[in-house]
Amino acid sequence: MKTNRKRVVITGMGILSSLAENLQDFKDALLNKKHGVTNSERFSTWFENARAAEVLHDIDYSALSDEVIASLDNAALWAYKVGKDALSQAGLVDNKPHLQETGLIVGVSSAGTEAFLPLFEQRIEDFSLRKALFSGGFSSCCSSVSTLLGLQGGVELVATACTASPNAVGMAFDYIQNGKSKTMLAVGTEPIYLPTFAGFYALNVMHPDACTPFSGNPGMSIGEGAGALVLEDYEHAVARGATIYGEILSYATSCDAFHETGPDPRASGAVQVMLKAMENAGITPDQIDYVNAHGTGTEANDRIETLAMEKVFAGYEMPLVSSTKSYFGHNIGAAGIVELIACLVTLPDNRVLPTLNFTNARPNCGLDYVPNAFRDQKINVFMKNNYAFGGNNCSMIVSMEPCSIPVTHFDQKRVAISGTGAVSAIGHTINEILDGVWKRNHTVELGGVTFPDDTLAEAKALQAVLENTHQFEALFGDEYRLTTATLPEDNEHFKTFQVTGLEPRKHLRRFDPRKATRGGTFALIALSEALGQAKRKIKRDGDALGMVMGMASGPQETTYKYLQSLKLDPRKVRTSEFPGSLMNSLPTFCGISEGIKGYTTTLATGENAALGALTYGYEIIRQNLQSQVLVGGADEYFPSMSLYMNAVTQKLHMTSEAREYQIYGKDPKGYVPGEGACMLLLEDPQRAKERGVEVLAEVAGYGKSCSNSYFDASKQDEKSSSMALAIARALADAGITAQAVDLVCGTSNGSIDSSRIEIEAICEIFAAVKPDVPVVNYNACFGFVASAAGLLNLIVIIDCIKKQAVPAIPHTVEFFDERINFVREPRSLALRHVLLVGATEGGNYYAFVIKG
Repeated sequence: MKTNRKRVVITGMGILSSLAENLQDFKDALLNKKHGVTNSERFSTWFENARAAEVLHDIDYSALSDEVIASLDNAALWAYKVGKDALSQAGLVDNKPHLQETGLIVGVSSAGTEAFLPLFEQRIEDFSLRKALFSGGFSSCCSSVSTLLGLQGGVELVATACTASPNAVGMAFDYIQNGKSKTMLAVGTEPIYLPTFAGFYALNVMHPDACTPFSGNPGMSIGEGAGALVLEDYEHAVARGATIYGEILSYATSCDAFHETGPDPRASGAVQVMLKAMENAGITPDQIDYVNAHGTGTEANDRIETLAMEKVFAGYEMPLVSSTKSYFGHNIGAAGIVELIACLVTLPDNRVLPTLNFTNARPNCGLDYVPNAFRDQKINVFMKNNYAFGGNNCSMIVSMEPCSIPVTHFDQKRVAISGTGAVSAIGHTINEILDGVWKRNHTVELGGVTFPDDTLAEAKALQAVLENTHQFEALFGDEYRLTTATLPEDNEHFKTFQVTGLEPRKHLRRFDPRKATRGGTFALIALSEALGQAKRKIKRDGDALGMVMGMASGPQETTYKYLQSLKLDPRKVRTSEFPGSLMNSLPTFCGISEGIKGYTTTLATGENAALGALTYGYEIIRQNLQSQVLVGGADEYFPSMSLYMNAVTQKLHMTSEAREYQIYGKDPKGYVPGEGACMLLLEDPQRAKERGVEVLAEVAGYGKSCSNSYFDASKQDEKSSSMALAIARALADAGITAQAVDLVCGTSNGSIDSSRIEIEAICEIFAAVKPDVPVVNYNACFGFVASAAGLLNLIVIIDCIKKQAVPAIPHTVEFFDERINFVREPRSLALRHVLLVGATEGGNYYAFVIKG
């Protein structure tokens, strides 16, 4: 079915950079050719000649309470500030009906860092438990910002390093294309923190003064800032009389699948992403008037980026090219969106931004980089490119004259699951896992927890600070008392579900243990199994295969090693661990290992992040942007400070055996963490059948929402209503009613709050029309594998549809809610439509209709 693409326009902007904290001052600074790279007082404590483009403005947060401000880090505060400014300019900041339908996509590279800086910087006495709880999670800025701005369309956090913010804009663009929302807010936010500065400094890529892209001495200038765009369906914007600042024509991503840090010397991935973006926009290279380049100033980037443009525009007149990093440095996760806004505020005046500090062009850099002076030229269509560690590439096509380029169309596809793969504590393959789920009396030995000595020493020092400052009582009440009985090192019953006995070479054709993390190994094995089941062999056609990964905690062991080296001497951090500590390092490892080069994105939205990956994989297939997409999530167990503090604050369940992990139980005590991975291959069902591959199930539709109660744990009703809204949206998307649902699968981690939110939402939707709908949850089989919990449950659902039978919820003897038809014994069921629901810890909710 041919579907015309929607026109997606920009109706609001917000900016914060070293140059300015509002749009007008930002534009004036650009036109006056000011640059923000100066000596850094903050980082001169550790580094000689520390230079950076820092945000040093006084920012007005008077609309927030002191308590909220104390709870948030700069990543969240800046995202709130630019997001509110963008919504204000768009005329939506007080429009509650629109905000309830508006989703939020945030791009960031180093989220959740600021709360723990006192530990890294050896000033533990400054640690704030409040900030750690509300801003210590990677995706916490999504939850806080959506709550403060009143957005309820669901959130995602993109963590693809230096392409995070254009990736976020592209995802927002695609959600509007597919009719999930009329308006979306895309944000990039990135404060510079010590781990990031130290990593780039140790790599010896910093410019001693200010970066000079494509010329002079190579080197980058690190910067910080934030930007926000309101994207809107064109007809919707016109109908409400909104001012339009530009039109996003298309967007694409790709993966080099070449190296963890270095770009492909042939520039294949960069060429591919530009060609794909133009194909999606329905334009040819001669229609591009200008390219806003990534232009970091480093030798490798500038040379290879130039080569890519020479290949793409070969045979055409080369457009103007410039790098705006010469103004405000490399803003890492916020780079692309800040650079895009710089174009949007200057191109209406027919002024093409110059590359500042330009001297003598470097070898193999022979384009017109608009050196030093503005070029007076009318620009309609321009290209915005960004590249990142891990070979993540983004390209966006933007028009300054909305409606001047004909809309394109796509052949709308259905979305099927044709391959599955998984690794867990109860099995290293799908069949082993399913066998464990169906055996009611199966047992799995839980692994004990042994924290590193340095972690224990740091934990005890931190506990002393928290006790002396009474921070536990302030947050949890006077009844909270820290005793030795609650400390994980003193409780022999604290256990986790761990993967044991795994031999990677039994599952993989190629495996390099020197480059493999534990989580990366799980993901690669699951990915390989999914491809094998779907009979998909990669033979120099990796560009036709995409990958979207959802992460919760990321590469914990690598991050631990990197941060330990940072504590010893920030000037001598272990550079081998720096890129490996990034959230997108795990998909990078999988991409390089298997040669996956298509649409590649990493989400780090927390618990059930792989369900977010499933929503975006669905959109990519549905729009026919990519013929096949792998989606999944992976978690590795590591006895980190985070795990320790979760145990101390009693979020985790202290248990001596698996049978005590009773989800939906009458007296739950938390959850038992697990590790593993799950991957699915998505494609059009007709394509699968043509290849002679069995369609395992179809994703008939999905819905998302988020609550606005991040700062108030007592608002359980609001949270369950938000999950019910996600369910209602999923049913509408699938074109069915609640009566057509034959089974509901929850993914609660087992804590009382998580379970009550889930069950109340189910009751809200089904109580009046189908109160006896059966409900299951299988997390107690394999532990709560945070990012992949929803997908692990989904592979059980797929097996249930095949068998037309359902295994019982394991271990739980007495359930807490008599209204619900929990599956207590294995039973035969006619299954046509199954509803899968899930949530993140921050109040983001997912619902999927799975069709047999």
